[in-house]
Amino acid sequence: MTREFTSGKRRYVRAHGPFNGYLSGSPKTSVLIYDLNLGGGLIDFTGEPPKGSTLVLEIELPHDGSITVNAETIYREPSGMAVRFVNLAANTAARLMRAIEATGEPKPSSR
Repeated sequence: MTREFTSGKRRYVRAHGPFNGYLSGSPKTSVLIYDLNLGGGLIDFTGEPPKGSTLVLEIELPHDGSITVNAETIYREPSGMAVRFVNLAANTAARLMRAIEATGEPKPSSR
């Protein structure tokens, strides 16, 4: 199901975004997600991340409602944090892939 580039540095096709989303917690925090892919993305978020190693992130997909994913922080920078999705359910991955294919990078050429 995952599509990988055979050349270049990226493992997954990315949709540059931004996508609207929310970090779960009390209260829910509105965020923007960039470089969305099956492996994770970059969350535009300058506040302190929620406690714990796993975040719960709700992502609004164009034309397909929203999905909820578990994510872990890979690294932080001043403008946000890169996250990796963990334990992505098959139906969630399929919906995410449809959104990425509809809005993401062009597929690599087969030359």
